[in-house]
Amino acid sequence: MKRINEKEDTILIDIRTREEYEENNIENSINIPLNNLLFEIDELEEYKEKNVIVYCRSGHRSITACNLLHMEGFNKLYNLEKGIIGL
Repeated sequence: MKRINEKEDTILIDIRTREEYEENNIENSINIPLNNLLFEIDELEEYKEKNVIVYCRSGHRSITACNLLHMEGFNKLYNLEKGIIGL
């Protein structure tokens, strides 16, 4: 798992489709499409108490992803409000 900040163990999750991710993404992000998030949640287990930044194209899917992660016990969630198009 890639981290954007080794010291703070912050990860950046792009929850767009694989095709969207391959077109354009933020460096050091990992791609877990929203449809696969609950199936791949075990891969993120070590980050339950770490900073998790979630983004999509416009910020809508990432809100859903943050809600799902929160229900699974993740506590330090951050939604990139306007998504990748807001950068």
